[in-house]
Amino acid sequence: MQSQLKITLLDTLLNSANDDIFIKQVHALSKTYGPTSIQQTFEMLAGIILPLDTCASHWENLIKYRAQMMEKLDRPIGLTTALCDYLQNETNYLKTPRIVETAEYENTLEKSHYDKLTGLFNRCYFDEAYNQQVALAKRYKEDFTVLFFDIDNFKRVNDTHGHKAGDKVLQNIANVILSEKRDSDIAARFGGEEFILLLTHSDNVSSYFFAERLRQKIADLEFTFLGKPCRVTISGGIASYPFNSENPQDLVEMADSAMYLAKGAGKNRISHYKKEKRRYLRVKIDEQIRTKELNFSDGPTLDATSKDICVGGILFENDSSLPLGSLISVQIQLASGKKPVILIGYVVRVELLESGRYDIGMTTSFKELDEIVNKEIASIILAQK
Repeated sequence: MQSQLKITLLDTLLNSANDDIFIKQVHALSKTYGPTSIQQTFEMLAGIILPLDTCASHWENLIKYRAQMMEKLDRPIGLTTALCDYLQNETNYLKTPRIVETAEYENTLEKSHYDKLTGLFNRCYFDEAYNQQVALAKRYKEDFTVLFFDIDNFKRVNDTHGHKAGDKVLQNIANVILSEKRDSDIAARFGGEEFILLLTHSDNVSSYFFAERLRQKIADLEFTFLGKPCRVTISGGIASYPFNSENPQDLVEMADSAMYLAKGAGKNRISHYKKEKRRYLRVKIDEQIRTKELNFSDGPTLDATSKDICVGGILFENDSSLPLGSLISVQIQLASGKKPVILIGYVVRVELLESGRYDIGMTTSFKELDEIVNKEIASIILAQK
């Protein structure tokens, strides 16, 4: 909120025809933002931060002080001139006055709000602007939606083409976002290959259509780097106020959770937030499987029955227990005449059932095989739906 207020005050100062108009506009802002607007006006003009409870009185005294100076000198006195004289001679706040060019101040302020690589807002600014938009939505009973997405398999872009190509991808995606979003929407690079948008005055349905259009634009985007073609896709999630929650602070986490549902469904898609504790889409699957512990070359191959599967792992039922943390392979025969799918991962759950059999959970979300395994599982999910 404070960063947005600084920008508003700076725009007001730059676009005011004269000091008297600026003073009136500051008074108007104080009715909306309270004494914080006065405090930041002093900070912007003089580089000092006055106590919040004394800002209003100092502002009124400054206006009277300027009027007295103009009466005595019989000529116009600029607000900044009167401010420096007032703070130095009437208070103890300004002991070493300095002159700062407004354009330079504006440039410094802008750099603190924007991501240098993409030109989008940075996460710090988004957090402050988000709080302000939440307050406005609550006050005027308006909908808004959070869209959270990241680039699919971005590590592969860096590994294949180099980090400069990765930077170019981030810039290209940022350009698509800027061309598609409305002026009232707030878009930021959240970190790494993650992006976040606050879609103002937008309900769950209309936001989904926007997110789908953005996803398709990015999927269609192709560029070459050092003569090599490069394409990327995104996976995203949306959560809306008040449709998904009337606590706006939960919405970013909800949108993040929805993004993982999109990845779990095969990537390159947008998902709505669902009240689901699991981050990945799970599909029931009842197939005979064979599993083997890989830590030991002479270990037995066990027959088991699968129960459900998701990108990230598989749950199966087995007669024997397996050690937690052990590396195992699971062979799934989905159809006769076709090659079985083989997954590799770690045992993360072992639970003894009333029947005397064991529920065993295996995760495949480790870096070395993540992309290969997730692609295989995504194909299984699509085949079972």
